[in-house]
Amino acid sequence: MNLSLCINSTDESEDSDNANPDYPYINKIAEVLEDELLKIYPISKNYELAEISITFMKPEEIRTLNREYRDVDEATDVLSFPMDINENMPVLILGDIVICKKEVERLHPELDSQEAMCLMIAHSFLHLTGYDHDTEEKQIKMWKIQDEIKNRMLEAIR
Repeated sequence: MNLSLCINSTDESEDSDNANPDYPYINKIAEVLEDELLKIYPISKNYELAEISITFMKPEEIRTLNREYRDVDEATDVLSFPMDINENMPVLILGDIVICKKEVERLHPELDSQEAMCLMIAHSFLHLTGYDHDTEEKQIKMWKIQDEIKNRMLEAIR
């Protein structure tokens, strides 16, 4: 199976490589996520291709999405929009990840930019594959896997 990460940005003021569709580490990150996908999401073995979209947005844009889809009227660091799996499709479309770099920096000042982006992608990736953190037990399990994925991505790009 081959996992494709489609990178987009609606934030023209973004000066980071993270918003660039040619983000230099995207292939390495995709390889790590592809390995994880095959381990934690058994249905993925039935597909030759899988796809995740990652979009970088301004705070006001992600705030609008957060208000519309979660009834929370504030900007946030990351949102995940899983797709309903259609087994008749030739491509496993997992869904969309939306990241606001300014909110990531505000909410995670202790992390450097690479670690913060890897954390956001790992977190959202797990939401796209059915993980949640709405109970303490689920949170402990998700955070453990999230940290493992984040660390594997960091190792791959550094």
